[in-house]
Amino acid sequence: MKIFIMMLVALSFNLFAETSPKEAFSLAQKGSAILIDVREKDEIAEGMIENAKWFPLSKIESDKEWIESFKKMTEGKKIFLYCRSGKRSGRVETILKEHAIPSENIGGYMDLKNQLPTKKP
Repeated sequence: MKIFIMMLVALSFNLFAETSPKEAFSLAQKGSAILIDVREKDEIAEGMIENAKWFPLSKIESDKEWIESFKKMTEGKKIFLYCRSGKRSGRVETILKEHAIPSENIGGYMDLKNQLPTKKP
């Protein structure tokens, strides 16, 4: 039952996303957007979406100066977030919204790796 609920949550993030993962990837390839992986270091060993940047949720929660480095990394770009299932990237989206930084959660790596090119970090 727990797995079913997790799958349902992950799917719901993609159902309500304004931009499809493929469109987000295309915008990032053109330089007008940035894909941000908010998973932890041990998780990215599995792989990341090609050209995504890594900025883990733990950094946002523990580093008082995270906002400045985040803004510098994303300056002038549309921000697309992902994690393993879409839950943490949803949390980061909420945190960013609280700081008046628009972003969009495109879901979880478990689904995205079947749709988009990946790489090993």
